[in-house]
This record gives sequence, C-alpha cells and structure tokens, in this order.
Amino acid sequence: MNLWLKRLALAGVAVGVVLTGLGGLAAWRPPLDIVNDGFPFWFTGLIVVAWLSVRAGDWRLILTATALIAINAATTLATLQGAADAAPAGSERALRVLTFNLWRGNSRIEDVAKFLAEADADAVVLQEVTREHGDVLRARLKAAYPHNAGDQHLIILSKHPILAEGQIDRPGFPPWSALMLRWVRIEVEGTAVEIAGVHLARPFYPTLQEEDLERLIAFALDHNGPLILAGDFNMTPWTEKLNRLIRTTGLRRYNTFHFTWPLKRKSLPLVPFVTIDNVLASPDFAKIATRVGPSLGSDHRPVIADLAFSP
Repeated sequence: MNLWLKRLALAGVAVGVVLTGLGGLAAWRPPLDIVNDGFPFWFTGLIVVAWLSVRAGDWRLILTATALIAINAATTLATLQGAADAAPAGSERALRVLTFNLWRGNSRIEDVAKFLAEADADAVVLQEVTREHGDVLRARLKAAYPHNAGDQHLIILSKHPILAEGQIDRPGFPPWSALMLRWVRIEVEGTAVEIAGVHLARPFYPTLQEEDLERLIAFALDHNGPLILAGDFNMTPWTEKLNRLIRTTGLRRYNTFHFTWPLKRKSLPLVPFVTIDNVLASPDFAKIATRVGPSLGSDHRPVIADLAFSP
C-alpha cells in the first residue's frame, strides 16, 4: 500500500512541478496562461498530493509538495493585491454597475428584462446581445434605463444621460466578432465617469486574446479620469494577463471569488467554477460590495458591483 501511495504522490508532484513551471512561464509565453486559468483546481490537487506524501512517509516528496504549495500560495497572495480597496463603513454608493454575458442562444429574455429592471443599476453592460435581444430589452427597460449605446453585440444601458460614446473594433474581423469594447461617458455627482463594456477573446485563441489585452491597456492608459471596465474578460484572476492589465493601468479588481462560468453546456446544466466576468475600476472608486445574480438562460452569471467614490 505504501508503495502505491508513494508512486501516486510522485506522479502528483511531477505534474505539480510541470504546471507550476508552465504557469510561471506565461509572462514570456502568453499561450501558457491557460494553465493559470485552472489554478484553483491544480492548487487543490497539490494539497492532496502533500497529504498522500505524508501518508507514504517519504520526506523528499513531503518537502517538494510543501515547497510547491508555498510557491503557488505566494503567487496567489501577490494576485490578491490587485483587489479593490474596501470603501469606509457607511460610504454612500456612487454607482451600481451590472455586467452580464447574455449568451446569443438565450431564450429567457423576458426574465432578463425583469431582473435588470429590479437590479437598480446605474449602468448595465451586456455582451453577446443579438439584435432581437437588444430590441426587446430597450423596449422593456426604457423607463428604468432611458439612455443606451449600441444595438447588438456589446450594449450599455444607463440611467444617466450619455455625454459621449465610442468603440474599439478588432481589425480584419467580420461584424459578428469585430467589436471588443464599447464605452460611454456619463456624469455622476458632477464628475465625468467613463464606463467601458469589454468582451475579450477566449484563452483558446491566445494570440487574439493578447492583442485584445494590448488594445485594452492602451485604452485604459489613455484615460486619466474615473474609469470603469466591465464585462467578460475571459481571464480568471490568477492569469498573468489580467494581472498585467492591473499592474500596468492601476485599475483594481472587484470580483475574485464569485464564480460566473459555466452555467451550462448546450442543454447540460453545470456548476460555475471560474471567474471570468469582472468589474475593474480606477482608484477613484472603492468597493462597497460585489455579488452575482441568478441563472437567467445564459452560460454566465451576472456580476453586480457597488462602488463609492474614494475619500
């Protein structure tokens, strides 16, 4: 029995070394960042491997597994430094931002409209919106959100008048996949705030995702005032790409542990196990609360973030 435990622990340590190495190389080889997307799972696996090593009684395996856990725990702690600062107790909410990847195959658009009307958000950022979805939502939500930008793909609904708007397209792509970012400028308590909805490429297309990230960084660095990015980033909080975005721009992350995807695969219901939908904001804001919404016919959950102006 001890021999089998030792072999199993040895195999687990070997896999842990490989995954840790590949994840660390993502800064130089962006396609490897997909390893970091699954970090919580293989980190849990390392803990199991350490337990097997103890049961096997092999001190070399115990030391190696413990070292791997320590290295990856340190990486995780560094990642968490990108989280938004908490607003002081009693802070007044300046903005509630809701982001939701609607999913093109969503057949519960009436339920979505009801949820959005009741959410009382100041700005709603929606991705994967068909033209039919957009028509229904604008009609149903005209009273709650009288201002909007976009008619499909990426749309933004707002309680506040939209003072300016724009978008960033991926060059060389057909219309159905060209739109990467749409932004609006609104005024909140006398302060101009820009809100951008984003939908970056999936990690299975690493070159395109890297290009999207560079465009997003350039967009954020071009804005000096209060800025909020919300949407489907297709990057978990543990990825080098998302942390590079935070390091380079100074934006802060509002969602880390609220898992948002996947809720379904075709007709098969699933349990969300990764965080790819997020809200990032400049240090002009502080976090009051972040939560996720219910299942509403999409393979994503909505994310709702309450923001206060920083003192």
